[in-house]
Amino acid sequence: MRNKTIFISEKNLMFVIAGQLFEQAPNRQPRKAEIIVQKARDKFRSDERCINDNEFYSIHIEEDKFYDFLKELLFSIPEFEELNLSQVEYEKGVSVNDENRSRFTIITRYDKHNSESWKTDFIDLDAFVRNVEHVFWMIHDSECDCFLCVNQPADTKSTLECGNSENCKNCSVNPHLKNNYEGNRQPRGEYTFACKYDCYKHKYICCEECDEKDICQHVCDSKSSECGLAINHRVIRKE
Repeated sequence: MRNKTIFISEKNLMFVIAGQLFEQAPNRQPRKAEIIVQKARDKFRSDERCINDNEFYSIHIEEDKFYDFLKELLFSIPEFEELNLSQVEYEKGVSVNDENRSRFTIITRYDKHNSESWKTDFIDLDAFVRNVEHVFWMIHDSECDCFLCVNQPADTKSTLECGNSENCKNCSVNPHLKNNYEGNRQPRGEYTFACKYDCYKHKYICCEECDEKDICQHVCDSKSSECGLAINHRVIRKE
């Protein structure tokens, strides 16, 4: 039996790599981003599996080998590996393989940040590859539909119709799939309960307990005692 393969377009892969460079780089300043993307493109096109269809380049690859393909592609680019250096290290000419480099950095909530703080930060290369893989799969799945899917019932009336199998019910392509995710954030400190909805200032509390409720333009007018969106109510016993 043949292994399941996926279709990788140069357009999608370069889009994700370039976007993740700016997403993950300290202060959104990825060094040599243009060089990295250009070398990634050239290596993609020079791959023996690459097909050139009127300048639309693509590769078919086994699904479970995509991560290894991606990691090998990126780690073969010296400029990409240099992103593991902080700006301070880079300006001092420190080598990525320098054994005297610190292997990790400790960050706490009490650290003070200023306009120069980003220069001591760096990109975790393994995390970068995982993030690129994740975003690529999101794009890949969004471009799929139920057309001629192997999970369609044999008696389906339309080649576009999704089936009722467990695979279909858990498929992100299924147009009938609903996102029923609910956050499970716990109340903090003195607060009696938290709200499932996100506060625009990222507070995990109800508007009734917020010290900005009188000036906030986004304040909720619901009563906490009647609100179905409140979680973890604290029971107050009367003596």
